[in-house]
Amino acid sequence: VRDIAVLVPLNEKVENVLDVIENTAGSLLVDSDLFDIYENGDEKSLAFHLIFQSPDKTLTDKEINDIMEKIFASIEANPDWEVRK
Repeated sequence: VRDIAVLVPLNEKVENVLDVIENTAGSLLVDSDLFDIYENGDEKSLAFHLIFQSPDKTLTDKEINDIMEKIFASIEANPDWEVRK
């Protein structure tokens, strides 16, 4: 399980961010849940729980870290989005 928080414009839809996360993460992402929204001025922070699982083996930290780095890069490819670290 990993958590990620993304800072986006106030009018951005949660589904748009979730689509980027899910499409980038691939088949090892078995569940994703929005657990917090914090609005501040013109921006909002969306926090997600991401659950990774393989039916074949135990996943290593390196495998999940590599996927998370890809997710970070995909999110930050949008100039209006920022991963909160």
